[in-house]
Amino acid sequence: MSSEHDRYKVLVAGDSILGYGLCAKLTNDSLRYPRKLAEKALASDWPEAEWTKFMSVSIDGEITTMELDLELHGPWVWELYNVMEPRDYYRRFDAALLAVNPRNLDSFTHIPEFIDAIHAHSGRMIPIVLVGDSSLEMTEEEVKKIVELGEQLDLPVRLANIVTGENIDQVFRELAVDIQVDKEAGMIDS
Repeated sequence: MSSEHDRYKVLVAGDSILGYGLCAKLTNDSLRYPRKLAEKALASDWPEAEWTKFMSVSIDGEITTMELDLELHGPWVWELYNVMEPRDYYRRFDAALLAVNPRNLDSFTHIPEFIDAIHAHSGRMIPIVLVGDSSLEMTEEEVKKIVELGEQLDLPVRLANIVTGENIDQVFRELAVDIQVDKEAGMIDS
């Protein structure tokens, strides 16, 4: 394995508490209360909302180490539009994770808007995954609602648990593989 690695930016949008919790737990597996940490951090006008995760993936037997720079999208981003065009904002991303909470109607209604903005402004198709939080002990109807949204938007749907960390690494690893495949196909630069 080479000591060099490529850097890629991942937009984390949708339900901010879930998105924050996923990123915080991914980068600190011993974190016990990611939801409370997210609520506290997101109470700030400009929360610390960026994380870095090094991840090794294997494609066709070749191991590649990647640096994933995770950036949470929240209300503070609208301030950036005063100095940065939306086109310039979205073009920085190589993939997106859209966090959805069936108990937060806003997270459902804004997901299609995020996808439209990503496609309109990024200038290319990027890997996108829809993620729900299994730690919520969702009802069958709530899980069905997430799956139906994924089907409607033609997105893969994953459930991850921000309390135990179950499936969080796998979700980001799948995105990393998709990014690497896009890179090898010449769809993105490193």
